[in-house]
Amino acid sequence: MTRLHAMPLLAFALFVTASCASTGAGSGDSKTYERLEGPIEAQERRIEELSRRNGELDREVKELRAKLAKLKSAEELVESAKGEISEEARKIRERFQGDSDISVEATGDGYRFVLHEQVLFETGSSDLSEKGKKVLGSVADALRGGTASINVEGHTDDVPVGKPVTLQKSPRGNIVLSTDRALSVWEWLVKSGQLRESRLSVTGYGPHHPHVPNTSDQNRFRNRRVEIRVAESD
Repeated sequence: MTRLHAMPLLAFALFVTASCASTGAGSGDSKTYERLEGPIEAQERRIEELSRRNGELDREVKELRAKLAKLKSAEELVESAKGEISEEARKIRERFQGDSDISVEATGDGYRFVLHEQVLFETGSSDLSEKGKKVLGSVADALRGGTASINVEGHTDDVPVGKPVTLQKSPRGNIVLSTDRALSVWEWLVKSGQLRESRLSVTGYGPHHPHVPNTSDQNRFRNRRVEIRVAESD
């Protein structure tokens, strides 16, 4: 074959090779697109779902903020009410300041008088002493004429009742003893203290509501008490 005839054939071969190469590249791009199309659509759906959820979360946050604002407002009202209650407790505390037989403490809904066992009773007894009656007279003077409800609570320490005389009167132990003591105080406040019976209630807790842990003789002494709780919020 002459040199002149070989040149067109070479050109034709180069053309065919280039065409094949071009066709192969196009096929690869198509397959790559098909392979990525599924994950791309999945990501798009995920983005849409996240966008929708984000909108829901925004609404939930707004609702929670509104509820928080209401709670804050309610707490402010409660604190304001506590301030008024504390003012009443302050006046009562000032009245009995320096009295070693009576302590006055503020509570969540009012205040309470705390009277220890030795102020009101003999050990193991539920009969009021003369000193106890005098002390209760001071309490009654402070409460007379009011309308707030009053609960007389009896409390003991965790030592079981041991005196035979006390066991005879309180065979069920400290629960009965604490109730009997609260009843004695209640009866005196109504009959001698001239407080309306409708204002007063009675509860005996025995050792179950200690003021301090029963871990020493001093603490047990503090737990043997009668509390006269005044609920100013009623």
